[in-house]
Amino acid sequence: MNYLISAESYRIIDDEIKKIVKGNNYLLFNANRCNIKEVIEEASYFSLDDNKKWLVVSNADFFGTGKITDSDNELLCKYLENPSETTNIIFTTLNGIDLRKKIVKSIKNKGSIVNIPKMDKRNINSTLTNYLKNYDYSIDYKTLNYIMDNSYNNLDIMFNELDKIMIYYGFPCTIKYNDVINIVGEEKTNNNFAFVNAVIEKNLKNALKILKSLKIYKVEPTVLVALLAREYRLMYYVKNLYNKMSMSEIMSYLSLADWQINKFYTNSSKFSNKELLNNLVKLCEIDLNIKKGIFDKDISLYGFLLDACS
Repeated sequence: MNYLISAESYRIIDDEIKKIVKGNNYLLFNANRCNIKEVIEEASYFSLDDNKKWLVVSNADFFGTGKITDSDNELLCKYLENPSETTNIIFTTLNGIDLRKKIVKSIKNKGSIVNIPKMDKRNINSTLTNYLKNYDYSIDYKTLNYIMDNSYNNLDIMFNELDKIMIYYGFPCTIKYNDVINIVGEEKTNNNFAFVNAVIEKNLKNALKILKSLKIYKVEPTVLVALLAREYRLMYYVKNLYNKMSMSEIMSYLSLADWQINKFYTNSSKFSNKELLNNLVKLCEIDLNIKKGIFDKDISLYGFLLDACS
C-alpha cells in the first residue's frame, strides 16, 4: 500500500512514518533532489528477501501547491493505479495537499492519506505539554508560551527547544521560566527585528546575511513577509497621523507605545508615502500569490529584498 502524509512538522510526520513502517528499514528519497522516475524505478525492483520494501519520499509538495511536469504526473498516476505488490511508498509533505489533483485521487483510491491539519495555539500548547509529560516534566502556561513565541511559529523548533531544556535539567522536574529564558535565549526574536531593520535601512548585504541564519531555524518566508508588511503599514500610518493627532491619540489608535511611534516616525522619514504604499502592496501580493501556489516563497522574498533595498 502507498501512503501520503501531510503535516506541519517533520517530527509529527516522522511519528506517523514509525506507526506505519513499524520497525522496518526504509530507503529515503528527497523529492527536491530526485525525480519521479528514480523513485518508481526503485519501487519496481524486487526485494532480495521476502519482506516488503519501504520507500519514503520527503518534500513531495507536488501533491499540493508544488509543481510537477505533465510527464512526471502521468508517470506517477500510472504507477499509483497499478503499484508494485512488493513495495510500499510513503510520500510526505509539509505544505498541504490538494484533493482535486489527479495524483491525490490516485493515491486515495489505492492507498491511504494521513492529513493532519495545522494546529492552533491551544492545540500546540496541549501537544507540547503532553510531550513533556511523557518524560515526567511539567511546565506552566507562561513558560511554555515563551517557548512558542520564540520559535517562529515552527512546531519542530518548539520540540527541539523542549529537548534542549530536558537535556539541561537531566531529570524530571518542573521547568522554570527564568531557566527557559537563559536556555532558549532572545536570539531568535532579535534576529526577526534585525532582519526587518536591515530591510528598512536598505542594507541588502546585512538583510541577506540575517535571512540565511533565519533559514537555519526553518523560518517560513511568509512569516517574514508578514513582519515586513506590518512595519511598512505602521510607518505609513504614523507618518500620516503624526501632525494630525496628539501622541496619546496615536498611541491609543494604533495600540503602540510612545517609543514605538517615535521609531516608526523616524524610519518613515526615509520613505515617501508612495514608496511605503508600493512596498506594502507588493508584500500583500507576494503573500497572496505564495498561498495560492503561484509564487515560489523563497524567490519572491529575495526579489522583494532586491527591489526594496536598491
